Amino acid sequence: MKTASRALQILALSACFAAQMHGAIAMPGVRQAMRMIDGVSQSVITTTVEIAKAVVA
Repeated sequence: MKTASRALQILALSACFAAQMHGAIAMPGVRQAMRMIDGVSQSVITTTVEIAKAVVA
């Protein structure tokens, strides 16, 4: 049963990938979301470094 489930998941993922490559599926906002996540990650890293410097000093 586990093998059948895995095969079905691979088939579904392949179908989604093929549709995305063909242009049938549009995902607007994904690029903007990735930029937002990257910006938040950078600010968290910067804040963490500043706190570490303050603790060490």
